[in-house]
Amino acid sequence: MLFAGRRCFGIWAGLLALVLLLIQPSIALAHQGAGQGVETIEVAMRLDNIYGFSARDKTYNAAGTVWFTYSPLVQRELQTVGGGVVDLIEFYNRIQPQNSRTYSLSAKPLKLPDGRYLQGYEFSGSFYSDQINFYGSPFGSIPLSVDLQPRPGALEGVVRELVLQVSPEAGEVGRRVGISGYEIVKWSFKGVEYQRHSNIARGQAAVRSRLIFEIVYRANTWAALVKWVLPLAIVMLLMLLTPNLRSTLSSQRLGIPPGVMLTVVFLQQSYRETLPTLPYLTFLDGLYAFSYVVTLAFFLLFIWGFNRMDVVEDQNRAALARRIDRWDRRVQLFSLIGYGLLVLLACWHF
Repeated sequence: MLFAGRRCFGIWAGLLALVLLLIQPSIALAHQGAGQGVETIEVAMRLDNIYGFSARDKTYNAAGTVWFTYSPLVQRELQTVGGGVVDLIEFYNRIQPQNSRTYSLSAKPLKLPDGRYLQGYEFSGSFYSDQINFYGSPFGSIPLSVDLQPRPGALEGVVRELVLQVSPEAGEVGRRVGISGYEIVKWSFKGVEYQRHSNIARGQAAVRSRLIFEIVYRANTWAALVKWVLPLAIVMLLMLLTPNLRSTLSSQRLGIPPGVMLTVVFLQQSYRETLPTLPYLTFLDGLYAFSYVVTLAFFLLFIWGFNRMDVVEDQNRAALARRIDRWDRRVQLFSLIGYGLLVLLACWHF
C-alpha cells in the first residue's frame, strides 16, 4: 500500500510538472505582452486666468485646473512607484519651472463607478507660444495655448505607449482669460496629430500624442488704427500735400521732407519696441518702408526743382513751373497707388 501510494504521488507530480512545462511559454508571452499595449489617459481642462502677456517675448502666465481619468493598471503602477498621475504628464510649453506650481485638488484619487480613477490638479506658471507670428501686426491673431503631452518614458516596461485623449467633458474657460488690448476670437481643447521621433534611450524619448488648449485673440481693429496707423497716415498726408505748394516756394518745400523722415523713424522705433526681433517685415513695417521711399522721392524732386528754378531764365520760368507741377502730381499719384496696393495685399494675405 505504501509503495502504491508513493507511485500514485509520483504520477501526479509528473503530470503537474508536465502541465507547468506546457503553460510556461504562455505565461512568459503574457508577461511579455504586458508592456506592449497602449494605455489611454483622458484629460479635461479649465483655464481660469491668462495674464502678463508680452508680445516682445511671446510669453504669458496661465492658471487653471486639469483632471485625469485613468485605468486601474495606471493606478497600481503609481502605487508601486509612488507619486501621482501628473508625474506621467508634462506641460510642453511651460517655461521657468521654478516659478510654476502644480498641486493635487484631493488627497487621493476618486474611484469611479466603472472602476477607473479621477484625479484633479491646479496648475499655474509661465508659458511660451511659438505659434505667434506678426506678419499682420498691428492686426492679425495671437494664439496662446497650454500644451500637454506624455512624459517621455512614462510607464516604461508596463505599457508600450501612453496616449492622451480629450475627455468627453472637454474644456472650459473662466472669466479672466481676456488680455488687455485684445478680443477673444475662439478657443478649443483638442488632440493634435503629433509624433516626435527620437533615438535617444532606445526610443524612450519619443512622444506620440499631444493635447492643446488654445485661445485665439485678435487686436481691436479701431484701437490699432488709432494707435499705430493714424499717426503715420497724418504725417504722410502732410507729405503728400506738400507738392500743392507753388513750385516757386522751393526753399519752403525743401524743409518739410527731413522733418517727415525723422517723424516716421521715431514712429517706427516706438512700434518695434513692442515686438521681438523678427526675420521678416510686418504689415506696418511695409507701410513705414514705403513711407521712407515716398519721402525720399519727394525730397529728390524738390531738390531738382529748386536747382532748376535757380538757374532758369525768367521767360522760361512759367514753363518750368508747369513741368515741376506735373512731376509733383505724378509722384503723388504713384504714392497713393502704392499705399493702396499695400493695403489690398495685406487684406488678401491676412
